[in-house]
Amino acid sequence: MDPLLIAAVVAFIVALVARRKGSLRLHWRPTRDTWVAIGAGLAAFAISSLLLLFDGWTPAAQAIMYGPLYLGCGVLIPWGYTLLAERKGPSALGLRRQKWASSLAISLLLAAMFLPILVSEGDLGEIGWDVVARASFVLTGAGGLFEIFLYYGFIHLRLEKAFGLIPAILLSSALYVLWHVGTQLPMEADPFAALWKLYLVGLMSQSVFSLTRNLLIIWPIFAAVGVMLDFAVNIDAVEPVSREFPWALGTVVSMVVCGIALWLMARRTAAGERGSARRR
Repeated sequence: MDPLLIAAVVAFIVALVARRKGSLRLHWRPTRDTWVAIGAGLAAFAISSLLLLFDGWTPAAQAIMYGPLYLGCGVLIPWGYTLLAERKGPSALGLRRQKWASSLAISLLLAAMFLPILVSEGDLGEIGWDVVARASFVLTGAGGLFEIFLYYGFIHLRLEKAFGLIPAILLSSALYVLWHVGTQLPMEADPFAALWKLYLVGLMSQSVFSLTRNLLIIWPIFAAVGVMLDFAVNIDAVEPVSREFPWALGTVVSMVVCGIALWLMARRTAAGERGSARRR
């Protein structure tokens, strides 16, 4: 049996057992926030699909991926909507102190389970540790931040609130698969088999995230090992990805700057509203 299938099913069952209080309860309470979250996932799918129009990683394709896709869908939409429309803080995106220790411990444990496979089968020394380091930053930095903010902190939490735990895991995993259409699938030898593989990865990761609903359980440790395992062992694309380092570095810096700017804007708006209320 497929080891990834076993890992995904085990993670899903563990999530249901750990969240046993109400884990099987389904409900229908969608709001505007629900549809915005789903729309953001579909927007990422649409932008990713545009990349299929380009012959390889041209500068135009790179600009689309690192601009509208990573920065736009990974930070501007989830952070902007959460802080300015929902009027909530970063905790509503999974950036919270609660359960940080258990989240870190689980992340380390999961990474330790997959690390031996990466080390034994990834041939990282032959690839070159400098290349591995750059590729890891590209995949875990720019790509990783995009994924955790959009698919975990933004989409998963709002789908769970609207529909329940099981629909949140299953639907978030499906939306997670879609953004790979124009990015990873063209690198795969069998794109259709890769769709199933990516869904299992999403199912496993979304189940793990649901244990604490703290992003630290996924990023950066577990995410780094998982994504490098895929690119080093399964599709052998570490070196091509490492060439994206300048784009990734600029994107990560832009993500941080935009996140801080949105947070300051939200604080200033809230302070102005409190001042107006006192004057009234």
